[in-house]
Amino acid sequence: NVYTSLCILLLQNKDLMLTLFKRNKKKFFDALYRQYADQLFLLVLRYVASEFDAEEVLQRGFIKAYEHLNSFDHQNEKATKGWLTKIMINESLLFLREQKRIDFPDNLLTMEHQISQSPEAEAALNYETCLQLVRQLPDGYRAVFNLFVIEGYSHKEIASLLNITDGTSRSQLNKARTLLQKKIKTLDYETERVG
Repeated sequence: NVYTSLCILLLQNKDLMLTLFKRNKKKFFDALYRQYADQLFLLVLRYVASEFDAEEVLQRGFIKAYEHLNSFDHQNEKATKGWLTKIMINESLLFLREQKRIDFPDNLLTMEHQISQSPEAEAALNYETCLQLVRQLPDGYRAVFNLFVIEGYSHKEIASLLNITDGTSRSQLNKARTLLQKKIKTLDYETERVG
């Protein structure tokens, strides 16, 4: 049939396929944006604590995705989401480096004052509360925590991404976990006092 013949022609003629792709690139990209923007915003928000900064990083990430759309091999939805996720993580880390906000403090006690001490007392430990707790971590702790716990990167991969040692990555993860545990205990205590 005509559809099969057209598909064969497109597969045999990469120049024609590229021309058609370029004509429909904006439509394809717009569909990607509509489908993934909300999910990717939440991902960026885990790395960049400010919603204003997260919006900027999201836009920068989508610009990068658009620029590299021609070289992306769309195999399936999982591959597409993985590709966009990687771009957004890299853009988030780049943003933090540009802002000189990723530091890796050695002393846990000196960083505790940066975590606010009074969240909403009635907040249960749900997704939003967890996200808020992670967002309150210092930038370096937050980056390592997200990369290791949420994204599943190894300490070696994190060290390469952040230009630190494996040991520093492990140390930052332990410190992030310690701060989160303290924060959760504070939530539990405040909830008990209110209830």
